[in-house]
Amino acid sequence: MYCPDCRAEYREGIETCPDCEVRLVVELPPVDPDADLVPVFETADVSLLPVVESVLDSARIPYLVQGEEALSVLPVGRWGAGISQSGRGLAATIRVEKGRAEEAEELLRPLAEGESPPEPEEG
Repeated sequence: MYCPDCRAEYREGIETCPDCEVRLVVELPPVDPDADLVPVFETADVSLLPVVESVLDSARIPYLVQGEEALSVLPVGRWGAGISQSGRGLAATIRVEKGRAEEAEELLRPLAEGESPPEPEEG
């Protein structure tokens, strides 16, 4: 079960998102590719993508990953095959809604700098 607003996943039996107070759905609608999405993170390291996704999921920031398919076909790692982190080559780009971009960039900054992400706050 998923919340159509924050896109969080819940186990069967829960019917309403406790944060958004909306009814859960069985399947999330796809992220609208025409939405105002901006890039907030780019990587050629296929092993880093699950960490990035986890950070954004924990913050309940909806995102779209572009280019992940190419990385899974040719998993080159962080520095392999001369592929750059600057977008001049094979890389996955993570995009979020413009209004959440600053928050997402701040959360992902440690990963971009090669550090561990911050621990999520208890709440």
